[in-house]
Amino acid sequence: MNATKNNIVGLHIGSVYEDIQTFISKFDSKNTQTNYERSIRSFFMWFAKKPLELLQREDLHVRNADVIKYQTYLRNHEADYTNTTINNMMAAIQSLYEFLEINEYGVNSKYVKVDVLTDDSESAGDLFHHEAEAMANLVKGHKKGQEKSALIRLAYTTSFRKSSLLNLEWTDIKRNPEADHYLITTTGKGGKKHTVPISAELYNELELIKEQKYYQQYSDNKIFHLSKTTIQNMMDTLKMEMSIPDERNIVFHSFRNVAASYGSLEEVKAHLNHSDINTTNKYYRHKMKDYSQSISLRMEDKLDDDVFELLSKEELIRLIKQQAVGTVIQMKKEAIEMTNKREMNN
Repeated sequence: MNATKNNIVGLHIGSVYEDIQTFISKFDSKNTQTNYERSIRSFFMWFAKKPLELLQREDLHVRNADVIKYQTYLRNHEADYTNTTINNMMAAIQSLYEFLEINEYGVNSKYVKVDVLTDDSESAGDLFHHEAEAMANLVKGHKKGQEKSALIRLAYTTSFRKSSLLNLEWTDIKRNPEADHYLITTTGKGGKKHTVPISAELYNELELIKEQKYYQQYSDNKIFHLSKTTIQNMMDTLKMEMSIPDERNIVFHSFRNVAASYGSLEEVKAHLNHSDINTTNKYYRHKMKDYSQSISLRMEDKLDDDVFELLSKEELIRLIKQQAVGTVIQMKKEAIEMTNKREMNN
């Protein structure tokens, strides 16, 4: 066993792979090391069709056109990489080639320079549950309305990315034998399988797509047959019909973030299929903050503890329903517990 291991290590002494590992190891952050290695592996698997361990010096010679083509490949990738993610991946490759050039590899680092993509970290504006629900209802009046409506509902319920939704097949949905709901599975970024339960009601909405006359022409087992252009036009029309201003930056990806209003940070992390909880934290709270609820203002409020006693039952119920979705759901759960305890005591 040790002899085999030593032979494998021996193959990499003074090799391209060893020098790449030296480059990666110079970064103190383990997270940076992991991200750089993943980005570099991805590039050479695309460009040289080889893992890092098998690279030869001749595999490193790349044209600027090749690198631009790779950047375009990432932009069109089914993983729906953000521009920020792509910029980070390209930066790792550029940094590696600067290292290789300094170490006399006969490469020119300027050949891997590409234009930095526009920062789109704010491109997916925040959408609230009632707005997403209104869109799903409103779009039923459009062409292919049932299919578009089901797509929107599935998008904000599962938080699957657009590419994952469009790749779904009917066989990706299974009835949960232990409960009255269905399990839907997709493959997300990095080839990670992700399964999310959906209600029987939502599954029935999907089934209604099959009843549409135009749908009979398809036999590929795909659930949705909507192009990205059609989806973009759908979003533009819905925003116009609902008078949603452009500055809110509402795009299809906004449906993915609707779930951030529900559950704990850990629950949202699992639902969004994030590897890093810091990524989840960016989506956990809506960016359109209600500054009236800021600590600096609330601490100055002098509120009467008995103010709720002054409200009628109808006013109190209306007040409760106006709270954030997550708050209302938690109150409903506690109300059920209270009524159950009361019935047990009686």
